[in-house]
Amino acid sequence: MIDALLAAFANARDGIAIAWATHGGLWWLALFAPAVVFLELPRYYLPLLWAVVVRGLGRDRNRNSADRERLLRRRPLVSVVVAGRNEEEIIGASVKSLLAQDYPNLEILVIDDHSDDRTSAEVRPYTKDPRVRLVRNNAERGRSGRPSASNLGLRLARGEFLVSLDADTTFDAHLVSSLLAPFADPEVGVVAGNVVIRNWRDNTLTRLQALEYAVAIDVNKRWSDARGAVLQASGAVGAFRRAALRDIGGWEQQLGEDTDVSLRMVKAGWRLVFAPNAIARTDCPRSLRVVMKQRFRWDRGGLRAFFKKHWRLLDPRVAGFWFAFELGAEFLFAVVATLVYPVWLGWLLCHDAGLAVFVLGVSFAAYSLLSLLSVAAVALCCPRVEQPWALAGASLLNPFYKEVLRWVRCYATVCELLRVRYEDTFLPSSAWVHARRY
Repeated sequence: MIDALLAAFANARDGIAIAWATHGGLWWLALFAPAVVFLELPRYYLPLLWAVVVRGLGRDRNRNSADRERLLRRRPLVSVVVAGRNEEEIIGASVKSLLAQDYPNLEILVIDDHSDDRTSAEVRPYTKDPRVRLVRNNAERGRSGRPSASNLGLRLARGEFLVSLDADTTFDAHLVSSLLAPFADPEVGVVAGNVVIRNWRDNTLTRLQALEYAVAIDVNKRWSDARGAVLQASGAVGAFRRAALRDIGGWEQQLGEDTDVSLRMVKAGWRLVFAPNAIARTDCPRSLRVVMKQRFRWDRGGLRAFFKKHWRLLDPRVAGFWFAFELGAEFLFAVVATLVYPVWLGWLLCHDAGLAVFVLGVSFAAYSLLSLLSVAAVALCCPRVEQPWALAGASLLNPFYKEVLRWVRCYATVCELLRVRYEDTFLPSSAWVHARRY
């Protein structure tokens, strides 16, 4: 067995030497360049390098301006809208974490979207606190969907600012004050919060998602915020100027309603910024099948919002150069590279299957090493991630995890372009009756 492996290694080495002598370094560079692009290495690891440098220079410390301090001292009323359905297991902990906020002037609106479990019963004891209001959708037609539930909260809210949260999430004590502080800048209309995986210990898949969230949200949004190019506030945790949100009509019935409402605020002239200290903790799926279903919906909703409905933001005159640049990079990696990848891979396999295996093997090995280094960067730059070094073992499987998600994104992109199953069951049929098509 060992002799066979050594012989195979020697043959591969000789083949590489012959190919190098025959074609030269430029040929190898051209061969590997698509793999580097399709693995999205520039997109994910340039922000990590930037974060490490910024951390080393001490430029990432949160320095509250005098304006921010004055706003927090003024203590404007903040309406917190928690919309969800069938969240009996976690909704109590969610409300309890909101009542423990260090910001005192709150109203908490819990919108129960026609749950058929004990969600309302779990919230009801907390309504003894005058800050908590429970509103239940009891319509005969059933659930209305997250956008409608959030709009109900918007209509009932009285605060100057509105915080929109997922019902299956718990929140650190500084969440509201961290989300509120950036509004001291009168140009800021939306503030995106930071989402951290709570159940990362469950299995290898949850560890991979914990690393993914740390890089894609904590690090990448710091990177884009530094250039004024944050693309969205997650539906799990985002804050808005309530009057501005009402002016644009609130949330629309669409997939990716969080992306859609963020981009509509940007098109209305408001800035979107990131608050890294506004921490929301959520559970991620424990099975690959559920992750694939979730990402199919996210990818499809993102494509619909970014590039069907709000493609004009690719024009630098609308929201600025860096916002257009960031959206263009998203289009390059999420759409173009996604569709070209199967074509390139098919060509490579047909041209030389052995060469294809070699290129992908080397690329995946390099990606595994970089994923391991990303754990070190997360440990240095993301203090909210618990025990980041525990993610190291799982990080070696990151290329394979990303490969699965790449094919899910490819399927989602094709389905969206061909309008296959356009009315996703994430929203009820009643929500699609008046939804606009793009």
